[in-house]
Amino acid sequence: MLQEDWIPDVKEKEIPLSDDFAIDKLLTSDVEIAKWASEGLPGDELSIQNGILTESSSRWPLCIDPQEQAVVWIREKEQRNKLTRTSLNDPKYPKELEGAIRYGYSILFENVDEEIDPMIDPVLEKAYTVQAGQKFINFGGSAIEWDNDFKMFLTTKLANPQYSPEIMAKTMIINYTVTMQGLEDQLLNEIVSHDRADLEESRKKLVVEMSENQSTRKALEESLLYELNNVTGSILDNDELIATLEETKQKSIFITEAIETAKTTKLEIDKQRNNFQPAAMRGSILFFSMTGLSNISKMYEYSLSNYLRVFR
Repeated sequence: MLQEDWIPDVKEKEIPLSDDFAIDKLLTSDVEIAKWASEGLPGDELSIQNGILTESSSRWPLCIDPQEQAVVWIREKEQRNKLTRTSLNDPKYPKELEGAIRYGYSILFENVDEEIDPMIDPVLEKAYTVQAGQKFINFGGSAIEWDNDFKMFLTTKLANPQYSPEIMAKTMIINYTVTMQGLEDQLLNEIVSHDRADLEESRKKLVVEMSENQSTRKALEESLLYELNNVTGSILDNDELIATLEETKQKSIFITEAIETAKTTKLEIDKQRNNFQPAAMRGSILFFSMTGLSNISKMYEYSLSNYLRVFR
């Protein structure tokens, strides 16, 4: 909504603006998106935006996740941080949560209901105090150390939960429910991976190359600005700086050409991928037609993971 208001105003005032400006491109990178995909997060636009919210929010995420796409991704990506999986109905969860806070592990609460145990309110609110540079939180009647690496995730299978305003204020509620367009994008990736594995491999390789080139160009620019900022005396008398400028210029030209070539290649790959779009659209329509059958009888309820297995 803000973009819709601001972009016409920015253009009217003739302030320079990228043609393809999108807020999500500022908050993540192609390499990070590729990493999320390898961990199980679907590659459609909605899922990527959900991923950004899950990773960057100042509040702990509460994911509405009837198809368990968030659960699969969080389990995979947090394995390196010694993820603990539990439930608010598990009598052992306070001990597990205390250990995660103290040692900087990740904890995932699955199948959360519409009511959340008030015991975890101090954790949801991040109500820690700082003493001698160390964070402490009062949990379960005792003060425990708060490790900055600690992460908490909550997920629910409820498709349309009615949370109280208090819960909404304490958590970042993120809707991972699959949409028709989102599923179409997912199925397109599945089809291309199956029918044209070489094309999908080229696309992934290109994403990594483009991101690396952009990172290198940014590093060169920062290095050059640092050199110019710290130069003493006349720039023209500084042979080392002039040599650095020349080298940076040559590298920058080479990288810019590589990025432009990659953009052309990406357009060609996207054009070939679009040939499979009708099949992906048909698959998405079929799934949403099928989910409607559960209104007739619960016997017709199928999970997305099962549908994807059959689709493959």
